[in-house]
Amino acid sequence: MNSWTDRLGHTNLRTFTDEDGNFWIEQNRAKASRWAKLAKKGHAVAWEMARAGGGYTGRVLIDGEIYSTSDATRKFLNE
Repeated sequence: MNSWTDRLGHTNLRTFTDEDGNFWIEQNRAKASRWAKLAKKGHAVAWEMARAGGGYTGRVLIDGEIYSTSDATRKFLNE
């Protein structure tokens, strides 16, 4: 996540493609979701997409660690 390389469309969210070719987009903090609230608390949150403009793969990057959505929910959102 230290290597954000681009901005995406009208949202201006940061994106990057990792060394394995995976496309990541940062969590939009302006949203009202639990994930946006987590990002507002200072966690770096990004979502993996199949490609730019592609569908969500089911993986999330939080503070440099890759999780499945269910694992991330258990770890970060079950308060």
